[in-house]
Amino acid sequence: MASIRSEMKSDNIDLPDKLSNAPASGYYLATKNRNYLSNKIDALTNVNVRYSKDENVLYAAPKMTTLLDKNPKKALEQVNKFKNDPKNVPYGKEFKYEPDMSSEDNYVFVQTTDYGEIYAGSAQLSIAVKDHQIINYAESYMGPASPVRELQSTISAVRAVRAMYTNRELTNNSKVTQIKLGYSKLTEVRGSTILLPTWLVWIENKTTKNITLKRVNAYTAQMLQSTTYNVEK
Repeated sequence: MASIRSEMKSDNIDLPDKLSNAPASGYYLATKNRNYLSNKIDALTNVNVRYSKDENVLYAAPKMTTLLDKNPKKALEQVNKFKNDPKNVPYGKEFKYEPDMSSEDNYVFVQTTDYGEIYAGSAQLSIAVKDHQIINYAESYMGPASPVRELQSTISAVRAVRAMYTNRELTNNSKVTQIKLGYSKLTEVRGSTILLPTWLVWIENKTTKNITLKRVNAYTAQMLQSTTYNVEK
């Protein structure tokens, strides 16, 4: 890794100080494609709800105003409390705050499973805040996930970064701000969605400060190309 680090340095690419060389592990997971959210609408008595069947997304706005604390830590606690109330958000306790995808006015939560977090547009809760108040949220939910094969070893974070560099996925003048192992969508088969372990790599452009999230297949080190998007801070 030392030689790659020095090569990257000459390209003005910064890496986190600690990058693990150790392989991790993960499963292929499956979720059943069902209409999980529409069944919960009647229970959502604290919010006004609209469900989009086409998108499989629940949109809701609180009926009562909650003033959030100006202290960010306390405000997050309040948002979490709102999220965890089944009268506000269905399956809310299955979602975990993701600071690397959130901003001051948008709290993003990813769906958790017994095996790790899912990073997919169809497993996400975004709570919008304006003037220290929760304005509305959008939620998508993939349902319970279960392994379809036995536990397998994955590549290390170091190898994922090396693969990105070799494939010219790390541009000059950029900074890798965060690397996490999570689950991404692989394919849909017979009414189920198959997920696989991926290294999620957040890359900041040093000039524009734009942050892009890229994904590396944690079994094969191949890039999952189609999932690059900008996270505005």
